[in-house]
Amino acid sequence: MIRRTRRTVLYGLGGGSVAALAGCTTEGDPGSGDGTDGSDGGDVGDGSDGAPETEVQQVGAALSGPAWDRESRRGFCTLFTDEDEIRWLFDDASAEVGEFVEATDFSSSVLAYVESVGPTTCYSQITFADIGVEDGTLVASATVESTAADDELCGEAITYSAALLRVTADPLPDSLRLSVTNGWGETAELTGDEGIRDPDALDGFGRPDGDPRTVPAALDCEDDSFERHPAAYSEGVSWESGGRVGDNGDGALELRVVNPAYDGDDPAEALTFERGDDVRIELTNVSNREVSVGNHGKYNVEVLTEEGWTDVRGGDDGQFDYTDEAIAHPPGETVVWEFTMTESGLVAEENQPDGLRVCPDLRPGRYRFVFFGAADIAVAFDYVG
Repeated sequence: MIRRTRRTVLYGLGGGSVAALAGCTTEGDPGSGDGTDGSDGGDVGDGSDGAPETEVQQVGAALSGPAWDRESRRGFCTLFTDEDEIRWLFDDASAEVGEFVEATDFSSSVLAYVESVGPTTCYSQITFADIGVEDGTLVASATVESTAADDELCGEAITYSAALLRVTADPLPDSLRLSVTNGWGETAELTGDEGIRDPDALDGFGRPDGDPRTVPAALDCEDDSFERHPAAYSEGVSWESGGRVGDNGDGALELRVVNPAYDGDDPAEALTFERGDDVRIELTNVSNREVSVGNHGKYNVEVLTEEGWTDVRGGDDGQFDYTDEAIAHPPGETVVWEFTMTESGLVAEENQPDGLRVCPDLRPGRYRFVFFGAADIAVAFDYVG
């Protein structure tokens, strides 16, 4: 019997406080002087001309890691409308940035956070211009700029910078549309719905194409005391993506099988393992918000048999206990499980119930990893023995 109290999945994705981002193709004036650079957190606009009141705070180095690829994107941005949704990003920020965030009254203001990139260490500032609120959407242009004086030498290094834009308006905007220009003068449309990680750029693959080459008979353990681990998911699984959860159904988690011994792009080869090979499973938060999942030990390791998907593991008492907890993962973070394709290697991972073992011995066939700690996400690979 598997004991499960409250299963923690991706609560809070639907109707969350991090607003979705819409795209924009308009190139804006980067702005200069009189506080528009925001280097001292000063006002950009005071609302006297009907525009929203705004303040800018330079953050310095990008707080996301950064976890996005500058070759495919010009930056990252997101809108915070509730203080409870910002902790994942600002825990490691400077005291000055922390004070700016703490001083934000979210009953009357929102915070837009923007990152971009430049070619030297002097590209350390993001300026804003053309700020306004249109039909509930905060619109602006953001440009990463060099702070170097004419005679100043700059280090040759790709540099990621970030800034905060506080906007006070009535009514408050609940979405964001930005035109972001990087240090090479490249302006691009940003969509926060895509998160800060591109699912197509993740390592690994989801599952092999076609039917398995081998389908073993139903698993039969000769040890009468052995009780097999049950399937802990209720109905089916979501292959590779955890996007079918929450109220708004947006994709938040991506699961992949990674072959540490193969770095090519052939899925068939990458997803084929022999006895003793290492297998790595990676779960990545590709959204633009913090995501909570359950105990990392909440998974099934199954093989497709003539009687369907069956967990290869079990124990002597049939009691499979999992702690009830929520583990938060910020955008871009990856959870990793590593196994060796042997009987002992499949139960060596931490956070699993005591006394797990594999019975009978591993059979060639198609194997499946199902993480039921979040939306019953699954990936598969072939084991040839």
